Amino acid sequence: MAIFAFLFIFLALVFVYNVISTIVRKYLRGTLTAMDEIPALGLLRGKDLKISGTAVVCGGSIAGLLSARVCADHFETVVMVEPEESVTRPDDHHHDEKSSSVVQKRSRVPQYTSYHGYQAFMTLAVRKWFPNFDHEVVKAGARVVSADTKFHVAGVPIEAPWHQYTANNFPTITTLTRAGLETLLRRLVLATCPNVKYVPGAVIALVRSESSADAIDSVRVRSRDGEESNIPATLVIDCTGPARGGFKWLQDPSFTSTSGTEQQVSPLPLEALKHTYDPKMAYTTCAFDVPPALMSPIKALGFPEDFATAGLLYVSAADPSTDSRNVIIGMKGESSVQFACGGWDVRERMTSIADIKKFLSEMVVLRPVPDWIFRLLELFEQEKVPATYVYARCPPSVYIQYHLAKNIPSNFIAIGDSVLKLNPVRGQGCTKACVEAVTLNSLLIKCAATPTGNTKGTGNLLPKDFSRNFFHLQAKRTGALWSVATYKSEDYAWKTTTPAKGDSLETGAWKRAYGKALLQLAIKDREVSAVFWHAGNWLTPSTELFSPIIILKLAWMQVPGCFGL
Repeated sequence: MAIFAFLFIFLALVFVYNVISTIVRKYLRGTLTAMDEIPALGLLRGKDLKISGTAVVCGGSIAGLLSARVCADHFETVVMVEPEESVTRPDDHHHDEKSSSVVQKRSRVPQYTSYHGYQAFMTLAVRKWFPNFDHEVVKAGARVVSADTKFHVAGVPIEAPWHQYTANNFPTITTLTRAGLETLLRRLVLATCPNVKYVPGAVIALVRSESSADAIDSVRVRSRDGEESNIPATLVIDCTGPARGGFKWLQDPSFTSTSGTEQQVSPLPLEALKHTYDPKMAYTTCAFDVPPALMSPIKALGFPEDFATAGLLYVSAADPSTDSRNVIIGMKGESSVQFACGGWDVRERMTSIADIKKFLSEMVVLRPVPDWIFRLLELFEQEKVPATYVYARCPPSVYIQYHLAKNIPSNFIAIGDSVLKLNPVRGQGCTKACVEAVTLNSLLIKCAATPTGNTKGTGNLLPKDFSRNFFHLQAKRTGALWSVATYKSEDYAWKTTTPAKGDSLETGAWKRAYGKALLQLAIKDREVSAVFWHAGNWLTPSTELFSPIIILKLAWMQVPGCFGL
């Protein structure tokens, strides 16, 4: 009887654990990710159900374009204020269908022509906004490929979860360049959203609402010829990237009431909410434009995939205890093979194939860099394949913790690098902005429509807690990259990093130790590697990496060492 009693209790505990685990995981998925909100993207409110007035998007890069696409479904009018002249000229190459032909870089984006990565979440979301996205990617001279990143740690592969999918439904990413993605999104937004328009110029100030002291009435814009004008705003979105325009505008003494008294408003206490540290990272993007005649010779080298359908080819991250060098090798566009070589305190600038081979040879890895990579470089050298080398010194990482601020205007939000700028090693910047745009869409769905034509005092049309709700969700979903995930703790593994004020390089040491053990486990356990992969692609919350099962597996992995085995 005792055995049956024990079995009953055990099964009961397992049942309770599964119920609680399901509830908790569902809550965390809904709170920490935007996956469940993707199906609601692109659902039209109807002309008479839209929010009255104008959504003003400050900046027209990736974050601005995604924000504009969201706002187009919810507002009568969307205005994108863009300071880059070439972007706002309809006849410029930024609007060309063949995105890969874009050669002019954005002056405000130092890594514009450098290697960029994307995650599976972004493909899922963009397809909802633009159902023909895959077709347009191909027309733009790029590919939609599997999201298998061929990820390695110190040369040791971590398996992608192919065993959990069929070959036809494995999540995908695109090989578009950073310039190509922006160009394609701009063309699709302007083609599908007639209520979105560009205004060339720069936002220089915010103007308070007369009817609501905690809201913005309009934005002041200076045109390229120096003229200033106000654009009424129901919602203001800062998408100015590293310029962080909103952070400056909110503290500017000119942020005053529109009444004739011009009463000064005390600057918001935002400066204390700005946190920064410098990982001192740099990398060189080496791009080879491969001619069609070389396709067959490349395959003969032992190239691991079909060149015509390849995406990422080889990614190896450094083990902080032995090295600081990372390499990413992949296809960009239709026929460009790119090598991104760099890391923490890496000072070498690649200017030749010999430099790349030297960099790869000096990487400290447990398994050698595959021979086909060196053979590929030798072929490029032999055939004198055209190449470009772009060096990028990564700026310091910055986080504006708006969710902790006091009296932020109720109709002001910020998206993308204007809030959180991280090192580019994981290539998550564009997907981070996409997650925030999806979050914005979900909050706007909950906002009631306002009477058509009610544009006076536009700043008070959104709920008073709109900004606060957005920033709190943003902090949980993308802000966690700063504190919970491995970015800062990983950067602090190198003595050359300048830590944030109040931190030391020992900050986050337990996260580094946990992360290293987790990667060691992922190498051996494909179920753990699957969780790692899904979290890295924003398909599941990173809290899955701290599940009881994974913690038990990590503990069991330590048992042999505890007994000297």
